[in-house]
Amino acid sequence: MEEILQKANELGLMIKGSDIFKRYEELVKKIEADSNARTLLDEYIKMSEDIYKKESSGGVVEVEEKQKLQDLSQKVSENQLIKEFIATQSYYVNMMMQIQNAISNPKGDPIGPSKIIKPGAGTTGKIVTGNF
Repeated sequence: MEEILQKANELGLMIKGSDIFKRYEELVKKIEADSNARTLLDEYIKMSEDIYKKESSGGVVEVEEKQKLQDLSQKVSENQLIKEFIATQSYYVNMMMQIQNAISNPKGDPIGPSKIIKPGAGTTGKIVTGNF
């Protein structure tokens, strides 16, 4: 079990050391520091979510709401910081999804038996609960 946790820690450190993670973190800080970009992005996200919820629940989306979203979309596409943030975020999320897929569906043969002691494995065994 210890070896698995060590490898998980290594993976976490590799992710944090990647160029895409570093750039994403840098852009998060820039967005947070730019109140105009942050407000525009927040408004765009909220409006997009509101319209999506209405459409998915069979509600009516008013023409004014669609126009406002289109206007916000135009403003977002004209803002270089937001455009780069969204693109970088997409690459980062894609990388994380690929990592999750590799963990969930590994290729090759298992490396070795688990070192977790199972309940009832003996009188000296203990149950591993998750408090590592």
